[in-house]
Amino acid sequence: MKIKALFAIVFFTIATPALADEPFAVTPSGATEAYFDMGITETSDMLANKCVDLGWTMLSSTDTTVVCEVPVSFGNRLLSALAAPRYATPPRQFFRFNLAGAQGYTRAQASSWQEIQTAFGQTQRTDLQSENYHNNVMGFFMSVGGFYPANTQFPNHAAINTDYEFVESPRDGMVLTGVKPTGAFAQAGLMDGDIVVRIAGERIKDNNDVSDGLHKAVRDETFEVQFYRESEKMTAQVPRTFRDTVGPLPEPSKIEVLDKPDVTTIVRNELSVAEELAKFAELHKQGVLTDEEFAAQKAKLLAR
Repeated sequence: MKIKALFAIVFFTIATPALADEPFAVTPSGATEAYFDMGITETSDMLANKCVDLGWTMLSSTDTTVVCEVPVSFGNRLLSALAAPRYATPPRQFFRFNLAGAQGYTRAQASSWQEIQTAFGQTQRTDLQSENYHNNVMGFFMSVGGFYPANTQFPNHAAINTDYEFVESPRDGMVLTGVKPTGAFAQAGLMDGDIVVRIAGERIKDNNDVSDGLHKAVRDETFEVQFYRESEKMTAQVPRTFRDTVGPLPEPSKIEVLDKPDVTTIVRNELSVAEELAKFAELHKQGVLTDEEFAAQKAKLLAR
């Protein structure tokens, strides 16, 4: 069974933080951001649709803002439960993408927070600023066609320059599917079809393991990789290299800008007007919806 990696060295699922997490892509501003070669409205629609495709709950979408609720992993729920006040509700996690035009592109910046509600009805909000969150969102941006900002650096993880897929048979690991001829893996003699099971001592089963292994790999000038070639178990010493600093953004495409009203769209579940209004009021109270977004939704519902 194969589980295809969406990209070579970025991390996608909202998962329990890995032990060795460090920022993969370090942007010049330090922000979690990317650039898209499309108009602001088109970018907003694309991000909203991708949230829905991933099974996230799209709460609101305007031309300049998209807000989604994402599933919280079991590990994070457990950690939150241990740290939260007694009788608190399970944590909820949200992403907000703010969009603006820049250099002929659309610049998307992400922020995230987690909420729990206590038995007394109080909502406790915690901003998420961990490296794991940053890596996940940057991976999300790249998977939907984003560009790293110019001068983004990758100092915390070794580069291996290969595509891969995760497999469960004939053994757990990652099978190499596109070893680049000039990359570190190729220099060490690895080939397409090899199944990597350990990187710098880290057992490889998913992208978080790859992140941990490549972070450990920066400690020395070479690092060990264990892999299978057909049925033979082999090892290789791989030279430590780093991904190049990102150069200037390419020339943007010519984008025709169309006038479109800034109207918030909410995914509906056939609720009554009163039920939907109560739902939006609660989201507004929690700070998920801004005053403007709440007012627009209220007016839209009362005009039915």
